[in-house]
Order: sequence, then C-alpha cells, then structure tokens
Amino acid sequence: MRDEFETREIVIGTDGSAGAALAVEQGVWLAKMLGAQATFVAVARAPSLVLGEPYYQRALGADLAKARAAIADAVLFAEEREVPYETEIIEGSPAEKILEVARTRGAELIVVGCRGRGAVTGAVLGSVSSDVVHRADRPVLVARPTARVRADTTPLTFAV
Repeated sequence: MRDEFETREIVIGTDGSAGAALAVEQGVWLAKMLGAQATFVAVARAPSLVLGEPYYQRALGADLAKARAAIADAVLFAEEREVPYETEIIEGSPAEKILEVARTRGAELIVVGCRGRGAVTGAVLGSVSSDVVHRADRPVLVARPTARVRADTTPLTFAV
C-alpha cells in the first residue's frame, strides 16, 4: 500500500521524435491529473566500437546532443504545465534503460511513443515501444498518433 505522502512517479521515454513528443504530452497530462512526478528518460545509443575512436566519440557526441535536446523540450512542456519532473540521460539500449529507470524509481507507469512504422517494418527493425511493453513489470502506455480517425469518433486530445 502506498503511503499518502509518497510521490507518484511516471517514467516517460523521449528521443525527440514525433511519437516521443506525444508520449511527453500524454505522460505530463497524466502526471498533472494524478499529482505525480514525471521522470524524462533519453537514451543515447552506444555506437559500434568498430568505428574507431574519433568516429565513435563523434557519433556518441551527436547522440548525446540529440538526447539533451529531447530532454530540454520535455522539460519546457512540463514547466509550462507546472508538473514536477526529473531527468535522466543514459547511454545504452533504450528499452533496457527505460525499464531500468522505472524499476529503480518504483514508477507506477511507463509512457513511450510509437513511430507507427507498421507490423512488418517494426518486426524487421525492432521497436523500443514493443520491447518495453513485452519486458515491463508494470503498466506501459504507448502513445500513438491518431492519424486515421473514424468519422463517428472524436479524437482524444489532452490540454493541460
């Protein structure tokens, strides 16, 4: 049972993509509604060591810069909505690191985006969101763009 004074935690994975932006939007909205803290996680993929030292450092530096930019966007979104947050930029496998942060922090929910590549492309290229869903030991929300909406439904929007 959760102590009434214990902070609720939602881990939100971000990489700066459109799908991740939607995950940030929905995760921050949920955090606001639940009185939870958002923890934004951006993961820089470790480049192959085969590249050699100068190329390895350049590739890692570029990926870290992309992760910092994704975190900066997420932080701005949370601050505008007055949602408490923390950030983590980690090097490694994105799904693995997002799950690790969620476990370490005792998060009640993980929110990740979906690139919407489709079943075949996703199966061939792999998918961070799919990997997180299949390996998670807690609830996961996959934020999906509403590109195709039936005429008889109203799209779900979040305004905080």
